Order: sequence, then structure tokens, then C-alpha cells
Amino acid sequence: METKSVTYKEVLSWNDEQALAFIERRRWSNGPICPKCGSVREPYSITRKSKTKNKVTSIYRCKDCKKDFTATVGTIFEGSHIPLSTWLAAIFDIVQSKKGISAHQLHRKYDITYKSALFMAHRIRFAMRNKSFDKLTGTVEADATYVGGKTRRGHKVVHERIQDEIEMGLRPKHPGLKRGQRHPRMDKVVVLGAVERGGSVRTQVVKAESGPEVRPILSKNVDLANVHLMTDGSSAYHRISEYGQHDVVNHEVEYARGNVHTQNIEGYWSILKRGIIGTFHHVSEHRLPMYLNEFEYRFNQRKITDADRFEALVSQTHGRLDWYRQSQD
Repeated sequence: METKSVTYKEVLSWNDEQALAFIERRRWSNGPICPKCGSVREPYSITRKSKTKNKVTSIYRCKDCKKDFTATVGTIFEGSHIPLSTWLAAIFDIVQSKKGISAHQLHRKYDITYKSALFMAHRIRFAMRNKSFDKLTGTVEADATYVGGKTRRGHKVVHERIQDEIEMGLRPKHPGLKRGQRHPRMDKVVVLGAVERGGSVRTQVVKAESGPEVRPILSKNVDLANVHLMTDGSSAYHRISEYGQHDVVNHEVEYARGNVHTQNIEGYWSILKRGIIGTFHHVSEHRLPMYLNEFEYRFNQRKITDADRFEALVSQTHGRLDWYRQSQD
């Protein structure tokens, strides 16, 4: 018998016990598994008889390692004082919003502090990270874009850090650019992307749109020997033809040549930039990969319903993320 998907209205009406039961069903479809030792033996079920700081009244105790646990241990929900019902409502909001939900909006909507809303949003983006190691196949379009603030009047000089990166060969040197002159792309972050027509997208922050940076990333994410790759005329892709079929669209004279174009990846860049400019307004270079996770997840799951996208994300919330150290699975 096919299980009916939950609705947004249902999720908004849940209390913490109902939210925990849903997380448990999505995480352990065949019964609880101890996150401490991995035991699959049916654990003891313990119900707290007196009120404590912990609002969860029912917990499990492992028969092997004797440790107490719930379905939130080892997930993005662990250690959070935000109600689980708020967590699930926020997850549904994020997966069904094409251009994302800002932390300020979550803060106002769910009556939590802005700091808590921002941390919650980053944890959700961590859960949205791509877990597939399958390479893109078929017809693939690759392109790079520049993400960041716009050039403003009065900013006349190139930042010293960027100038140093140019001198070390980490950024391409622009013809005619001298120290003290500003280039409109100098303060932006380069993001490389590849999309399989009708399929998934992969994106990654790179130091520069150059061959040494681009080729290893494309080789890792795209089956270059068995795809029809399409790019623009950037010199970063000149040697890609050594790996397999490669067509180039010279955007100085054309946007498409029959079936040869990069309009799908450019359309994806439009969604990404509209979200960053219109919803988040400012994204730091350090946190940009987290936002790329979010937009990738929604795009790659675009062919299923919002409810199915929500349930799929709750099923992959294992792993921890906190402010002061690297994320851990």
C-alpha cells in the first residue's frame, strides 16, 4: 500500500512528539539503530516520569552499549534548543521556495533569534549537500560564473590580497590591468558548474576560470570520455577536447548553433543569482558553498513534489555542523 505524502499544512500543525516520530520513521524505516555502537537489537523504550530541561519524554536505551539516544542523535537536529516542529516547518519552507528563504524571514516567521535562524538554515544547507558520486553523462553543458557584489563608484583600487593572488598565478592576469586599477570581476567569486541536460547539476567554487583549475573538477564530476560536452569559448576549456567530444559556442558571434548551446547552465546561473541578490542580498565567500548546496538540491530534485523533496531531505539529515569546526559525517 502506497503511503500518502505529508502536506505543508500537516507539518505546520505538528507538535514536537509528532515531529520526532516522523524523523524516526524517515531515519529508521526498519526499526531503531543505536547511533553510538550501531546495534540493531531492539532497544529499551524509556519514558520520563518527571519534567526535565529536555522536552523529549520518550527515549531509547541500547541493550548493548547501554547508551540513551533518540532519532536526533548524530543529525543536524542534535544539541538544538529550537523545537523539532519548527525545524521541520523551516525545512519544508526552504525546499519549496525556488529562490530560498532568508534567515531574517525564518527569524520573523518562527519567532526565534536571528542567530538561531541563521545557524538552523546553515545546518539545513549542510544536509542538502550532494551525496551522489555518479558522474554526469549524455549531453553536458559547462560554464563558470562570477558571484559577488557589484562595482561601486569610489572604489578605485584592486584589493592587495587579489593583486597578490594574481602575482602568485592563482588568478588570471587581465590584459592592461595595472596595480591601482579596478576590474569589475576582481571582487567576485568564481563558481564552476556543469549540468546534464534533463538531469543533475554540479557546482563548485574555484580560484579562477583557468585550465589547471577547471579540468580536474570536470574530470571528477563528468564522464568526459563518454559525453558530448558544450562550453563557451573560454581558454579554460581548450584542452577538454583531448578527453572526448567537445563543441564550443562563441558568444561573441552566436548564442546557439543548432543543438550546441549552454542555455541550460546559464538558466541555472540565473536562478542562483536571483536567489542571492533578491533573497540573501549578501553571501560571504566562506559560506558560498553552503548556498550552492541549497540551490543544487532543489534543482536536482525538481522533478518530484515539494512533499517528496521534504521527506527525502529529512531522510539525509545525518551529520553535524557547527560554527567553529569543519562539518563531520
